[in-house]
Amino acid sequence: MSESRTPKVAGKVASPARLSLMVGLMIVLALTLPRYSVAGHATRETLGWIILGVLALASLMQWRFLDGTGRSRFLRLLFTLIGCLVVGMLAMIGWKVVGSGVPLGLATLSQGATAGLLLYAIVLIFARKD
Repeated sequence: MSESRTPKVAGKVASPARLSLMVGLMIVLALTLPRYSVAGHATRETLGWIILGVLALASLMQWRFLDGTGRSRFLRLLFTLIGCLVVGMLAMIGWKVVGSGVPLGLATLSQGATAGLLLYAIVLIFARKD
């Protein structure tokens, strides 16, 4: 009886869009951690590694709940995520260089990834079919 319930619950919990957003969040967090390391914020860095581990476990569970079509859609969304991250980073580099002439560094990298993830979330909202 529990086997018949599992696909219904898993279908509501697992979503390719949700999984791709979690992967994007892990990328942003991974690009932010070097800033904490260089600045000497060991407590924030440790917390970031813990959160990254929890997100990785949650993403693995989401992946296991997806069916074949959900997994193939996730892989297509992953290419869109990478494109949005690249556009976000290029926009942030352009903003820093042209706007204020600030030298590029780790902050620009993490801010560009954050802008790319935000762009990706907006793309997902407008691309929603239902």
